[in-house]
Amino acid sequence: MSVLRGRRDALVPNGNSEPAGARRLWFVDNLRIALTVLVVLHHVVVGYSGLGMWYYDERPTSAAVGLGLTVFLMLNQAWFMGAFFLLSGYFTPGSYERKGARAFLRDRLVRLGIPLLVFYFVLNPILSLGDYHGGPLGVAYLHAIGSGPLWFAVALLVFDGCYAAVRALRATRRDLPGADRRRRPARFSDGATGAPKRRTVLGFVALLALATYVLRIVVPEGFWLPVIDFPTGAYLTQYAGFFVLGTIAYRRGWFHAITPRLGRFGAALAAGAVVVFLPLALGAGGVTGWTGHGTLSSLCYALFDSGFAVGLLLAVIALFRRRFDGQGPLRRYLARHSFTVYVTHAAVVTAVGYALAALAIPTLPKVALVAVVAVPACFALAGPIRRLPGVRRVL
Repeated sequence: MSVLRGRRDALVPNGNSEPAGARRLWFVDNLRIALTVLVVLHHVVVGYSGLGMWYYDERPTSAAVGLGLTVFLMLNQAWFMGAFFLLSGYFTPGSYERKGARAFLRDRLVRLGIPLLVFYFVLNPILSLGDYHGGPLGVAYLHAIGSGPLWFAVALLVFDGCYAAVRALRATRRDLPGADRRRRPARFSDGATGAPKRRTVLGFVALLALATYVLRIVVPEGFWLPVIDFPTGAYLTQYAGFFVLGTIAYRRGWFHAITPRLGRFGAALAAGAVVVFLPLALGAGGVTGWTGHGTLSSLCYALFDSGFAVGLLLAVIALFRRRFDGQGPLRRYLARHSFTVYVTHAAVVTAVGYALAALAIPTLPKVALVAVVAVPACFALAGPIRRLPGVRRVL
């Protein structure tokens, strides 16, 4: 999960050298802090939504509360993991060019593969002990292994591998007899003004929505991909598209070129997707029609989450670049430990849930209490965890 680390790559815009005056992308650091907090909150809410999809679950105290929490999850799911892939894609070209193909892939395997293996075979079974109701331990263990929230690492490893393969193929073609060996310079500059045009943004939304609609004919919402433990396969087109978009944004300096005006356009696009396409999706297809299978309502839902994700990301990047492009000691600590929080937060959220299980209060105050305890605890524990021998090399 490269974008969640406080990496040197973020200091070097073109990924090749550290030019005079290069500065850290503080607004990206701060954005990844916010996204990491959203991940923790998302899984806190899952545990009390009544969906039964977390290691510790409680039924909501009313149907209205359960519906409200589910709506929050739908809106959050529509964009926040895509944002992680966008930021990861943004830093991938610089990391690849600075390290070279072999070191790049080795680094990805260490920093993504080791946490994935530990979570898959150790942490996930431990967190799943609440579901054990007897029977052979070996069989129960085989049912309990899984990637949990670390499915992101699986996807990112695949995307990083594909990126390295494409770069290697391009290099091979340049080495063929008669090939043009001139190297195109990076198009990044701190003063870049080549922000994506509005028609380009709308065109990308339309293509993404169409690709998502087609994918959900065979991989509808809620379809769980076995073995790799992938919970959101219906969003694969968004994840892949945003990762690729991130690599393009790096080359063209889009993060520095997004203006407040374009951010306002993005906010309007996101709001329009919610107001127009979300009601059409949920109202026309019944309870499950929006989930996929080629229905008209699933097309409307694909238009909703594509427009919402793209628009909200434009708005958020513009906002953070303008208002949150700096850090003090606290934010530096939070940014430096965000990846550790992502890897370990499931254990903290689950532990807090069990610790407060006997507290008989309505769902909303309980969700708020768990969040207030779990979010600071995740970041507070991240520091000592990273100080354990050998852990800092990975996390």
